[in-house]
Amino acid sequence: MSTRTPVEQFVDAFPAAAAKALSEKPPAAWAVTQDEKPAPFPAGTQLLTMLLVAEPGKAEAAIQISLESTLVLAGALAGASDPPTQFKPEHAQAVRSVFAKACEKAAEGLGIQVQLQLSKALAWAAAKQVSLTGEGSLGRIQFQLLFTPDWPKLAQPVAAAAVPARPVASAAAKGVNVAMLEGVELDVTLRFGQRQLSLQEIGELRSGSVIELDRYVQDPAELLLGDRVIAKGEVVIVDGNYGLRVTEVI
Repeated sequence: MSTRTPVEQFVDAFPAAAAKALSEKPPAAWAVTQDEKPAPFPAGTQLLTMLLVAEPGKAEAAIQISLESTLVLAGALAGASDPPTQFKPEHAQAVRSVFAKACEKAAEGLGIQVQLQLSKALAWAAAKQVSLTGEGSLGRIQFQLLFTPDWPKLAQPVAAAAVPARPVASAAAKGVNVAMLEGVELDVTLRFGQRQLSLQEIGELRSGSVIELDRYVQDPAELLLGDRVIAKGEVVIVDGNYGLRVTEVI
């Protein structure tokens, strides 16, 4: 039985998992190594932040990569001969997608499920930081793994006697035929963001007016049932129509 902590096991497995995920699209061939010492990004560096949420428990870790490295990586993943010069939302999604594969591979054997989500910033201070370097066709990228003290908050076994039995009031017991409800169609709404406008601002709207929403372009879109958010995810195009690839169910 390994005496290494889950964080140490994840960090040990991540460089190889990241190199494999980054190298899936030819002719890209990536090597990823862990730096000997943590190297925090200089103050003022523009960063792409991705939260690594572990289930069960919803404990958070994170991956941060500089905007410069994001463009290098996005260009390599697209098979370009040079990195793009201007950041676009699809660059963040491409980087998130490839790192998500690496995280899933590195988490195997830890007894957890992980999801990687784009985020504006971190709301917590890191208890452990690991810096990594990647070498690919378009140059070098630098990124870091950040962990909260309780990541990944593994589930603890609970004795059966410690949990009192509760009567379960099922729909069937109440005389409701659940099968009859399964075919009921409900309207859901995809929300990119929202903003409150004054009556004057609404009256001044014209063709070509631009309304700034309360979300960054890399933030997940929300799926609503009525006024309740039931899921979050990435906006995709399916046969010419908008769609949502679900990354989190609320």
